[in-house]
Amino acid sequence: QAINQSLHDFSCSTNFVFLDRSVNNFLMTGPKAFLTYANSVQVGARMGIHECKHQFAWEKWNCPEKTLQLSTHIGLRSATKETSFLHAISAAGVMYTLTKNCSMGDFENCGCDDSRIGQAGGKGWIWGGCSDNVEFGEKISKHFVDALEGGHDSRAAVNLHNNEAGRLAVKATMRKACKCHGVSGSCSIQTCWMQLADFREVGNYLKMKHQRAMKLELDKKPAKAGNSAVNRGIIAHTLRRIAKTELIYLEDSPNYCVKNQSLGVQGTEGRECTKGDKNFSQKEKKSCRSLCNECGFRVVQKRVEVVSSCNCKFHWCCTVRCEKCMQVVTKYYCARREGGKRHNNKTKRRDRAQRH
Repeated sequence: QAINQSLHDFSCSTNFVFLDRSVNNFLMTGPKAFLTYANSVQVGARMGIHECKHQFAWEKWNCPEKTLQLSTHIGLRSATKETSFLHAISAAGVMYTLTKNCSMGDFENCGCDDSRIGQAGGKGWIWGGCSDNVEFGEKISKHFVDALEGGHDSRAAVNLHNNEAGRLAVKATMRKACKCHGVSGSCSIQTCWMQLADFREVGNYLKMKHQRAMKLELDKKPAKAGNSAVNRGIIAHTLRRIAKTELIYLEDSPNYCVKNQSLGVQGTEGRECTKGDKNFSQKEKKSCRSLCNECGFRVVQKRVEVVSSCNCKFHWCCTVRCEKCMQVVTKYYCARREGGKRHNNKTKRRDRAQRH
């Protein structure tokens, strides 16, 4: 019962839908191993989704809840440029958390990567300290995340490729940290180790990969009975030409301006955008044009009351107490044009092109 409950919690918390054979794959190392890592996998998956929402916060597709089902079930099997990022960042989040927990000693028989301790690393430094054990995180992440792909068709192959790209992003963003040794702080020699970067750096790295993701032309039909080996061979040959670090996708993205419940697309009507602040990012500064104007909506402003903490004071010892202050701020939203007009010519042309 404990195993079943943990499996149910993991499924719900990450919005993943499991196939029966995927469940068996998760448990292949035994119930104790599953229960040991399940919480870290949940935390890592949530961290990946949180980062996805941050990276796309001011874009037409903003990582909505209804698209967060990384499953190979019919009807949920989109393989767009956006879902390529979603698979990659989720796999990266799971690997990242497992690696962190391992290095912190949260798991039995797992700790820092000490495989190179004492070896010369370069002029004036040697390997030492506590390198994050990414090999462990990668291995267990594959066990959990890749087991969700039970098919042998092109979509499953693309999802697995993007999972791997996410894990490689964790490795690519690692940094070397060093500590000086020597008389009177002379730093005559240093000991160095490899540590995980902040997860935001992993997200930024994968966002750049998303921007230049490559579309593949593959057979999108499921493999016929008896032909799965042939089908896998064709897919493997096609993917061999593409670096494992790159994101790939199969299908053009739908029109994210327009609400489409069957695709989990919310549309941009009612979305908040920003104006004016010099401290905003370029995405934020252009958000009203991108979310509203380009989708045929107008920008409306509303005065709203917001409550925030203010007049905070430190009290000995050791609390901070704040008052609640209310202020009226101006917010901007996308709204239909008068008369119900919604799309501009650019959006209409895109819709017609997608239909044909």
